[in-house]
Amino acid sequence: MAKTQLQGPPIRKDGLQIDERRHFQEIFWTVERFAWIIFALILLLALLGLTGSGGYFAKTTQTLDAGTAEYARFSRWEASDEMRFTFNAGAGTHRLTIEPAFYEYLQVEGVQPAPERAFFNEDGLVMEFAAEQGAPLSAVLYYRPLRPGYLSYRVVLDGSAADLATVVLP
Repeated sequence: MAKTQLQGPPIRKDGLQIDERRHFQEIFWTVERFAWIIFALILLLALLGLTGSGGYFAKTTQTLDAGTAEYARFSRWEASDEMRFTFNAGAGTHRLTIEPAFYEYLQVEGVQPAPERAFFNEDGLVMEFAAEQGAPLSAVLYYRPLRPGYLSYRVVLDGSAADLATVVLP
């Protein structure tokens, strides 16, 4: 029976006896560094609010003649979010109208305070809120996105219209 003798890897110039494919290792390190840069960029985008759910750029405010609308620039699919409407002081009844395109992507979960009256017409959902004469009023609309995509819609606060846009991320 013949004995088979195992051969070890050759000894390198630096004295180590390691069998390595240096070219493959350098390519792997380059790919790994590139992946770490991509992960750092994703983390930075998340911290800035460009992936929804908080951060400096996650929400924005649109100023209208009759008040302001604070809404999410970026929202997450099937995650609850909110819009805040602040009506300027003035009339005893304030009217908020949201066009039908809003309801193609978003499901309303609630409104706080509850509107005195709500109805649909050709302009969309109209909600009327009672306020003390001369006092400003704030209303919060809670919603949940139904599918990802780019949503553009119009809101009207006491006759002043604004076009808003939200990116719904998966």
